Amino acid sequence: MDTFKHRWHQLPISRQLLVLVNAILFGFVVLFLVVDYRLRMDRHLNEKQIALTEEAKTMYESLLVAEAHGGEAIQNLVDNVCARMNTDDSPGHHIAADWRGLPYQAISHGHASDEMLSAMRSAAELIDNETRVNGSLVVGVFTGPAGTVYISEKRSAVVGATRRSLLIQMFAVLLLGAIAAFVVSAVLRQLIAKPIQGFVSALKSVASGDLSVIARTRSCRELSYLADQINAMTEALDHAQRDHRVQMEKARQIQQNLRPKVNGLVGIDVAELFEPADDVGGDYYDVISLSDGRYLLCVADVSGHGVPAAMAATLLKAFVSEAAKKSSSPAEILTDVNQHYCEYVMMGHFATMALLVVDPKRRQLTYANAGHEFPFLQIESDTPVRLNVGDLILGVEDDTHYDEETIPLGDSARLVIVSDGVTEAFDPSDEQYGTERIEHLLHSVQSCSARELVESFESSIEAFRKGRKAFDDTTLLVAQLT
Repeated sequence: MDTFKHRWHQLPISRQLLVLVNAILFGFVVLFLVVDYRLRMDRHLNEKQIALTEEAKTMYESLLVAEAHGGEAIQNLVDNVCARMNTDDSPGHHIAADWRGLPYQAISHGHASDEMLSAMRSAAELIDNETRVNGSLVVGVFTGPAGTVYISEKRSAVVGATRRSLLIQMFAVLLLGAIAAFVVSAVLRQLIAKPIQGFVSALKSVASGDLSVIARTRSCRELSYLADQINAMTEALDHAQRDHRVQMEKARQIQQNLRPKVNGLVGIDVAELFEPADDVGGDYYDVISLSDGRYLLCVADVSGHGVPAAMAATLLKAFVSEAAKKSSSPAEILTDVNQHYCEYVMMGHFATMALLVVDPKRRQLTYANAGHEFPFLQIESDTPVRLNVGDLILGVEDDTHYDEETIPLGDSARLVIVSDGVTEAFDPSDEQYGTERIEHLLHSVQSCSARELVESFESSIEAFRKGRKAFDDTTLLVAQLT
């Protein structure tokens, strides 16, 4: 039963209306035909009984004339009349009489018997003439001073002839019922099903983001009201979406304005790739000038993306900027940032961060890492290596202390810091971009500016994705000594 209900509810309304209306009409037609059949059959039988009674009355008058010629004349009259009456239109016709105390039956057709006469007499004993339908016979009776005349027909013959007529009428009624059902179904489809299907189509378009659709109907007041409500909802959603786009555009512009200026730095060439997955992103990068010509490079990735992650990333920028005023040690800056991050950011919004202090004059690098992708370092034309000193991510424990490592860079070196939106980029077959492609590109692309290297990475990532949309923010920061 539950399965049937489920399947019924899954049917479109046009089919439900078609089934329900046709089922109701079919039920009424069948009920009408059954009742009409019974009434018509009873009426035809009563009409036949009345006709036979009239025949019996006529036969009575004929017998009054024939009795003057004796009993043989009466028998001949009964036989002749019954023989003429037994035609194809009136099969099973039988005449009998109780005349002056003597019984007479038509013997010309072979139906005469005591049982037949007894059955006809039993019908004569009924008070209501309209009910003289006894078993298999329909009997007409007329009684006068001289005797009683009985005329009968087989009930099956009367019923058969009547049934053929009724079947033709029933077929005509069924045909008219089918036409009526078709017309009613077409009208209901036009007035109800078609407008509702239009509403469903409009709502599907709204759900897919198309807010330009307009629901229309001229069916009835109720559906017109529903169309007006759908249009009002769509208009409200359109206004809300426009406001949202305006607000998100402002947020995007604010985040873009927070990006650092990387041109004109002394002793170091820096370029970046920053592509949020949404209007705003949860990745954050920064280049901060420190004392003695040093530079603090920072790349961070807040869990998730969109507005919440962007707000947390903005806080990280403020925390890093403030901490960098108090210390130039990456480990101390990370420790301070983590304490503030745990204090102000809601639990569960974790972040990773890589901090690198580059000293172009001394040709050395000091770095610390809070669970971020290990940066890539290439000195001269050597094989790129990973800076693999790292500690706990930000936002877990506020008393975490971070370690740092210092590395000499030599005359020529370049750094690549990425977020996991780069290494975890997917192609259509769900293969990840990974770290090997980064190392290979660093090894194959030599003697170029930081901007040219970033453009090479951008082309490589785009070619790898093959049109697949990025599901996470993509951030890449390149720095090389000059």
